[in-house]
Amino acid sequence: MALPQQHHHHRLPPQASVHSGHRHGMNPESSPVPSGPPSVVGQPGMPDPAPRPKGPKLKFTPEEDALLVELKENKNLTWKQIADFFPGRTSGTLQVRYCTKLKAKDVTWTDEMVQRLQRAIQEYENDRWRIIAGKVGNGFTPAACREKASQF
Repeated sequence: MALPQQHHHHRLPPQASVHSGHRHGMNPESSPVPSGPPSVVGQPGMPDPAPRPKGPKLKFTPEEDALLVELKENKNLTWKQIADFFPGRTSGTLQVRYCTKLKAKDVTWTDEMVQRLQRAIQEYENDRWRIIAGKVGNGFTPAACREKASQF
């Protein structure tokens, strides 16, 4: 026979008030010390900042992408410095954009990697038609489904 479940509670430390206006342990009279390299916006040789994005989606424009690549690859700025050129965008957003969409992918395909790709595609094709045949039902084989689909 199962015993009734017992609950236990942990006491949480007191939280600073959301309305206090300053972080716990910081003197509100002192200004925070800036960290990292200084902003280079407006310095000679630096491009103009991007305009603040408009609308709910905040999609990157081709001009913003070009500016981001220029600042990272040619000016060698930190992400914090780059963020100064993009009002309304965080350094994290810019880093993700650069690393996932813009950074040059230095990929060299060896013969072995090409063979692995070909094998992976073949395995995917086999699995794909097996799954499709299962969804079609009535005993149709993967090969029969692939053959019929090639006639569309």
